[in-house]
Amino acid sequence: MGGVAVTAPGTTVVVDGTGKEAPAWLRWVRLAARVRVEEARGDWRGRPGGVHGEMDALAADLPLSTGKCRDADALAAARAAALADPAFGRLVRECGLDPRGCEWLALLAAVHIDPRWERLLGYLSDDPRPVAATPATAALFWRWPPGTQPGPASPLVRWRLAAPTDARLWAATSPWAIDPDVAGYLCATADWWRFWDGLELLEDSGAECLFPDLRDEMLAVARSLSDRRAEIELTGPPGSGRRSLLARLCRELGRRPLLVTDPGLGVRALRTARLLGATLLEVTEPDTARLTLEPVQEDPSGRPPTRLSWTLPGIESGARLRLWSQHTDCPAPRPVREWSMTPAEVLAAAAAAPAGPRAVASVVRRRLGELSSALLSPVRCPYGWSDLVVPDGVLEQLKGIESQVRMSGEVLDEWGFARLTTGSRGTTALLAGASGTGKTMAVQVLARSLELELYRVDLAEVVNKYIGETEKRLSQVFDECERSNVMVLFDEADALFGRRTQVRDAHDRFANIEIDYLLQRMESFDGVAVLATNRKGDLDPAFLRRIRVVVDFPAPSPVERRRLWEAALPELGADGRPVSQDVDRSWFATELEMTGAEIKAVVLSAAFLARSEGRLITTGHLLSAARRELAKRGAVLRAVPAVTR
Repeated sequence: MGGVAVTAPGTTVVVDGTGKEAPAWLRWVRLAARVRVEEARGDWRGRPGGVHGEMDALAADLPLSTGKCRDADALAAARAAALADPAFGRLVRECGLDPRGCEWLALLAAVHIDPRWERLLGYLSDDPRPVAATPATAALFWRWPPGTQPGPASPLVRWRLAAPTDARLWAATSPWAIDPDVAGYLCATADWWRFWDGLELLEDSGAECLFPDLRDEMLAVARSLSDRRAEIELTGPPGSGRRSLLARLCRELGRRPLLVTDPGLGVRALRTARLLGATLLEVTEPDTARLTLEPVQEDPSGRPPTRLSWTLPGIESGARLRLWSQHTDCPAPRPVREWSMTPAEVLAAAAAAPAGPRAVASVVRRRLGELSSALLSPVRCPYGWSDLVVPDGVLEQLKGIESQVRMSGEVLDEWGFARLTTGSRGTTALLAGASGTGKTMAVQVLARSLELELYRVDLAEVVNKYIGETEKRLSQVFDECERSNVMVLFDEADALFGRRTQVRDAHDRFANIEIDYLLQRMESFDGVAVLATNRKGDLDPAFLRRIRVVVDFPAPSPVERRRLWEAALPELGADGRPVSQDVDRSWFATELEMTGAEIKAVVLSAAFLARSEGRLITTGHLLSAARRELAKRGAVLRAVPAVTR
């Protein structure tokens, strides 16, 4: 049928003239069909034409009947041959089909590959029209005992091999259909398992293992559990190498990994893995992948699977550079050398390497994602090191922070000093000092020098009166900053990182819980965090111990104030013309003990005052602005330069 030339049992069956032998299960069904047709025709012999003539034409290619006894022997032999067929036999064993299930599945597969079988089923049902494959027609075809019918608990249904196709479901007259990929498997169709999206057989790429220690640890555990079902989970962000490591582990155990990215496949995925002799590797959550290892031998104990879980660490700078060099000859740019990147991000950056460093940085930034949280606000970074006026000791400490961030991978990974950290690879710093001494500017300079975007935590949005909500929002802040590789600034840090108090009521207890959470999260933070405060004494001492660098910003000295006055009030404006006249900057630097922020405010106020008068900035304008600025903190300006007396 369907272009199939069939000769007597035991001879070659040619399919579509390709020389390919029909599978044993199909020969079995055809032989059963011939026997049933001969039985039906016996009742109608001598009535020419009509449906009987069509059945004669259909039966012309089927093996001749040899009598009832010999037919039964031939059918038994054909059944045995079908069960010995590698594909059909494996499906029967893996899915636990009973004899009736084998017969029903074989008939459904025959109807699927050649719809003319529906004419034969109609003939056997004494109906001149085509009849769909139903449990009722199957009972006629296979001579099932009364009441035999596959139900929802049958292996056929549990394994999604076949199912009813209409709303009547389990009625005897409800049509059934075989899963298309199962039919393809039985017919030895190439890549039959690709019928469903979300399945992929992972081949060995030959790439270097980025996590050899973790691989060896998991391999030892998996081998020790070879006598039972085990589930090995790896957690980590998308692109971190979870699937690659589990696939490598699977191959080293002598198995083929079948990747499942569509959780909706469910039993179909497990069925496909069993028929392929593969092992399921599933992406169960956005950050979790799981390898399901079946026991080497059947486990009759019925024990639940043993589940083991590991967290995938970030790849070290050396591994990033090796991965980069495997895919491009271009020199590794700074993000690859210094930023915390996943293997997928390194590969995406390597693909953009021929376009230059700017393209690489753009690709990396786009893959890291933009921060969209309402809890963070971006901060512009227009200043460089030359704009920062601080004592030499402070400048040296700030440069030290920059070096720690830049050389984190070299020191922690290449020199092996990661063992001295308590689980965090991040850099944390506290900048303390009076308002206006340059703390915020220093953070902006650091971020610009490190080529990191700077975000300030919005305390008004983070702190919430509802229990547990503040911790939840802080967790979101830390997670987003780690993922996006940005610098986070906690301005007015004493508001969040204050001292724990003695518990007198529930409010004190929950406030202390918030501080405890911050202590733990700061200790595990893998990014760059800077705290700024003008009330260092109000911080909890436990925070100071966990912060790697503490920089105290003193009030500027006269020398530093002179530099600040010269930077704020240059001789010439942007158009190249003078902006001031007769201003003794040395006097202002010596006599007025002001911070950098106050000096900027004085100069800006004087500039507006002078401009409103249509004049250049004079000492008088500056003195007037200085009096107003000093009055903000209750100070009075008494001394004036000689030129104004």
